[in-house]
Amino acid sequence: MLNSYKAIYRHGMLQWIDDMPDGDNLHVIITVLEKEKTAESEEFIENIMKRSRGVIKPGKSKDEIDEDITAMRAEWKREWD
Repeated sequence: MLNSYKAIYRHGMLQWIDDMPDGDNLHVIITVLEKEKTAESEEFIENIMKRSRGVIKPGKSKDEIDEDITAMRAEWKREWD
């Protein structure tokens, strides 16, 4: 059975992130995960920001939230009376 473990390869050694395998002199298969390119990541984030502009409504102030809660409570009270 194959098990997976997370590690960082640094200065010729594996530094285990979470669990480490039991035993010594183990046979391993290493898959190197490529880092994301910064320019592509920044472009991707900028694109998402442009597409999402205007989707989220402005937040409410504390006073507006308190007014909404008061109105809801009054409505609930009328329903229960």
